[in-house]
Amino acid sequence: MKLSTTEDTGDTEVQSLDENAILPLCPPCPLWWRVSRIASRASLFAACCVCILGAWLPLHAQQRDVRLLEAVKRRDDKAFAALLRAKADVNAVEPDGATALAWAVHLGERRMAEALLDSGANANTADEYGETPVTLAAANGDTGLVQRLVAAGGNARAARWNGETAVMIAAGAGSLDAVRQLVLHGADVNAAEPRGGQTALMWAAAEGHSDVVAGLVEMGANVNAASKTGFTPLVFAAIKDDVASIKTLLEAGANPNVALLSGAKPIIVAMQYRHTAAALVLLEGGADINARDRGGNTTLHLAAQAGDMNLVRALLAKRADPNARTPKSMAPVGARGGGGLGRGGMAGEQTPLMIAARGDHEDVMRALVAAGADATLRAQDGSSVLMAAASGARLKTFTYAYEIDSNVDVVTTTGNTPMHVAVGMNGRTQPEVCEVIQFLADHRAKLDEMNGAGRTPIAIADGLPVDLAVDLLTKLITERGGKPKIPSKR
Repeated sequence: MKLSTTEDTGDTEVQSLDENAILPLCPPCPLWWRVSRIASRASLFAACCVCILGAWLPLHAQQRDVRLLEAVKRRDDKAFAALLRAKADVNAVEPDGATALAWAVHLGERRMAEALLDSGANANTADEYGETPVTLAAANGDTGLVQRLVAAGGNARAARWNGETAVMIAAGAGSLDAVRQLVLHGADVNAAEPRGGQTALMWAAAEGHSDVVAGLVEMGANVNAASKTGFTPLVFAAIKDDVASIKTLLEAGANPNVALLSGAKPIIVAMQYRHTAAALVLLEGGADINARDRGGNTTLHLAAQAGDMNLVRALLAKRADPNARTPKSMAPVGARGGGGLGRGGMAGEQTPLMIAARGDHEDVMRALVAAGADATLRAQDGSSVLMAAASGARLKTFTYAYEIDSNVDVVTTTGNTPMHVAVGMNGRTQPEVCEVIQFLADHRAKLDEMNGAGRTPIAIADGLPVDLAVDLLTKLITERGGKPKIPSKR
C-alpha cells in the first residue's frame, strides 16, 4: 500500500488468443523482433501466448469488486453504506494488497473501519510492504482503532516486511496508549527489527517522546539495549536533547558510558550536537569526563571549541584535565598552515586552551587558566597559544593571549611564525585580521620570514586573497626600511 499515492486501474481489453490476431499485437515488444528472426511461426505463437497469459492472469486476479475500497478512498460515506448493504466484498484487494480496511485505518475513518470489521473484514491482511491495519493504526497513533483491531483478531505483534513492529511504530508516533494496548495484547516490548537492531524504546527516544520512554521503561523495556551500530536509547535521547528521557533512562539503570562502534560515548554525542542540557545531565549521571571523540578530543576540548562556558565550568568542577592533549597526528603537517593547522589538518597535541584561543573564546580561556591550564605548552608542530589565537581570534581575545603567552617569535617545525597564521580570515573580516597584524607589528614580531615552503606572510595573504593584509604588511615592511621578499602579484 503506497500511502502517498493512489493508483487508478483502467479497463484492459485482451484480444482473443488467435494466431492471426496475436502476431500484429506484438511488434512493439523488443523480444518479438529478436525471436521472430530465428523462431518458427508456431513457436513464436506459443511464446506470445505465454507472454500474454502472464500479463493477463494478474489483471484477471484484480478484477474483484473493489467498489467498496474505492468508496473508502474517496471518503464517500453514502456510497460506502450502500455497498455494505449490497454485500460488497469487504476483503477485496488492490494490486499492492491494500484493502478497504487498510485504507479506512490509514485515513483515520474510524466509523468506516468499524463497519468493515463488523461486516467481516480481515484485520490481518498485509499488503506487499507488510503493512496491516494494525501497523497503520499504530503509525497514526490511533489508540481506539488499535484497540478495536486487536479485539477483532488483529495481530498485536504485526510487523512490516522489514521487521518494524507495530509497537515500535506506535512508540515512534508518540502514542503511549496505543503502545499499552499492543503490549497488553502480546506485543514484545523488546523486539528488535533485524536490519538495524532498533527497539521500540529507541524509536520513542529518537522522536523525543519522553512520556512513551517512561511508559516503556515501566513495561520492562531494556534501557541498555543497543542497535547494531551501538546506539542505545540514551544515545538517541542525547541526539534529541531530550533531558526528561535522559533522566528517566539514567534512573532506570542506563549505562552513560556505553560506546558506539565509532568509540563515541553518549556525552561525546551530545556535545558534538552542541546539546548542552543533555551533556550536563549525562555528566551528573556519571558520564566519563575523559571520554574522547574519534579525533582524540576530550569533553573539555569540545566544550572549549564550542565556547560553552556552562559545560567548561561543569567539567572543570568534575576535575577534567585543563592540560589534556589530543593525540599526536599521523598526517604530515603542511607548511601552508601553522598555529596548529596544516594541509594534513590540525596538528596533534592540542590543549583546550589552544582550541579556545583559536575559537576566539576569551571567557573560556580565562576559566581554563584559572583552573591551571599551562599557556607555555606547545602543540606537536611547536605552535603556541599565541599562534592559535593569531589564526582565529579577534583583537580582544588576541590581546589576552599575548598576556599569557607573549612570545611573538615562536616558529613551528615547518617554519611558520605568528604572522604567517595571522593573515588568514577564519571567520574574521579583513579589518579584524589587520588589527591582529598591527598588534604583532607593534610588539616587534617578524613581518617577512619565509616558512619551510618558501612562503612569506604576504605571499600567503596574496594567495587567499586578503588584500588589506597584503597592503598593510607591505607598508609595515617598508616603514622598517625593507622591501617584501615576495612582492604581491596583484
